[in-house]
Amino acid sequence: MNSGQATIVWISFALVIFAWVASPWGENINEALWTLPPLTPSFDENHAFRIIQEYVTRYPRRVLGSIESRQSTGYLHQYLQKLGYQISYSHFEATIAGRWQVGRNVLAFKAGQNPETVAVVAHYDTARTTYQGAMANGSGVGVMLELARVFSKSATYRGLLFIATDGTEWGMLGARDIARNYPERERIVAVLSLDHGSSGELKAISLDTVGQFGGYSPPWLREIARTASFMEGLSVSGPLRLSEHLDRAFLVSWTDQGPFLKEGIPAINLNGVSKDERHARAIYHSANDTIDNLKVSSIGKFGRVAERIVRMLAEFPASMGCFRLHDQIFVSSRTMPILHYLTLLPFAIILYFHVRNHARSLTFRLVARELTAFAGTVIPLLLIYFPIRLFHRLRFIPEYTLYPATPKDPMLDNPSWPVVSGVVFCGIAAAIICYCLVRYIGKHLPRPEYYASKIVLLSIFWVLLVAALRYNSYWAVSFLLLPAWVWAAVGMGQRVERRLANRFLILAAGIVYYVQVVLLASKIQIGWNIFWYGIMALSTGLFSLIGYMLATAAVALGIRFLAIQSHGSGVVASKETTAKAASPNPGLRSFSAKPASFC
Repeated sequence: MNSGQATIVWISFALVIFAWVASPWGENINEALWTLPPLTPSFDENHAFRIIQEYVTRYPRRVLGSIESRQSTGYLHQYLQKLGYQISYSHFEATIAGRWQVGRNVLAFKAGQNPETVAVVAHYDTARTTYQGAMANGSGVGVMLELARVFSKSATYRGLLFIATDGTEWGMLGARDIARNYPERERIVAVLSLDHGSSGELKAISLDTVGQFGGYSPPWLREIARTASFMEGLSVSGPLRLSEHLDRAFLVSWTDQGPFLKEGIPAINLNGVSKDERHARAIYHSANDTIDNLKVSSIGKFGRVAERIVRMLAEFPASMGCFRLHDQIFVSSRTMPILHYLTLLPFAIILYFHVRNHARSLTFRLVARELTAFAGTVIPLLLIYFPIRLFHRLRFIPEYTLYPATPKDPMLDNPSWPVVSGVVFCGIAAAIICYCLVRYIGKHLPRPEYYASKIVLLSIFWVLLVAALRYNSYWAVSFLLLPAWVWAAVGMGQRVERRLANRFLILAAGIVYYVQVVLLASKIQIGWNIFWYGIMALSTGLFSLIGYMLATAAVALGIRFLAIQSHGSGVVASKETTAKAASPNPGLRSFSAKPASFC
């Protein structure tokens, strides 16, 4: 590109950045500004601790489908019934590691002056590796039961629904059952989920705000939770900016707010953050998660935060959406898609200038060559999905209703190496076959030319970006924006060192994806077994086929952008080139004398 065209591209980059920075000031964000009324919480931390102690020591192994899990629901039933609540059950079927199980949710309802309902949720089931599960999630159950006692003593404006859910460790199955099938679910105006408190000293509150494959906690609910935590002297860790963007892109929830958000019900989850995070991480989902690790004062702080939130939920605006940029600065759900589409502007301009400047390179045979090379790259990656589905059908991969095994489950620590080897072998075999086919077809096509190949790849990338934006605009911008900008802007390397630098930039453009993989592996504590986790996620539907196809196409494009750095810049297959081949110097190739610019 010439200097004038480069200037236009830089201006488009600046315009996109300015639009993102200036967007909050065009919004009405008053709905996000909340002040909780002063009140004296009635939460009794000592009583809550005694409930937790009795519950987890009497029923230490509450695994979904176990007899002990079912017996523990009797305790919940009796406690809530004595407080005057109307008790009911909901049952759901689940498949865990190929075994059919039936889960049970316990529901306790108290009518209010208004037909609308506020729900408080805590899961009582434990992972298979846990004994007592005092922190995760006996503490949440105890806090919920104490809140039920507190609110049983007085009338409330809205009705209250306390739900002890089952199957959370296997994909929030109990919460999903309530969100989908509870007869009065349309009356639920907000949900507060209590996943777990902390081990030892409570340092902060962590908010989980992502929905299960869709939805996100609205700003007013996030602000209520943050303000309630501040009033208890606790800091709050919650997603904003890039972390929220990745949450909305990935749309995988780990706690019970997820299914409710997917069904359009405002919800949020509270987690306690321990002062000794290393110790909390070590006992999580382990046999050491016992009552000895809990501290009465920490249970009290966590419970008082929850009580303030429930009391505040008596009055609030029922609006959803809004992306949090910073503190109380939000961007509406109407503006975000516009910003996402605007980010394509620099890419579109670069593509236009490439077509305008190098249209002569676009011969049919050169386009066919690059399309063939791209197909030979993407097809082996796509075909990996089919042996995974085949192994799933043959039951070589454990079957689950939704999620792969919960963190620290032995299933994740012991991959099925025959399955992993089979998937890798199929991928390699497909790659070899496709490589041979591409080489054979390439013998009948002209030598590749850089700008022709780049225009073809940029055109494919444009189609991919549009499809990704329609699929999930947050996913598209989080994982494809940086590659789109960098891969379009990187030019042709004339020298070896320049080509190496360009390839480094092309690889570095995937840094958001690399970081996300590392963070996911760290979150579920599986390290290099993340590949096995991906196989299981694809087999159970946690990762969608559409998302996998889009990601695979992006990876294939990256490989091709790396490959074309070795291509020349001359138009080889044109009549002009053929005529030059018959000249006294037939060995000379036609190269552009103009040095390569940044694109």
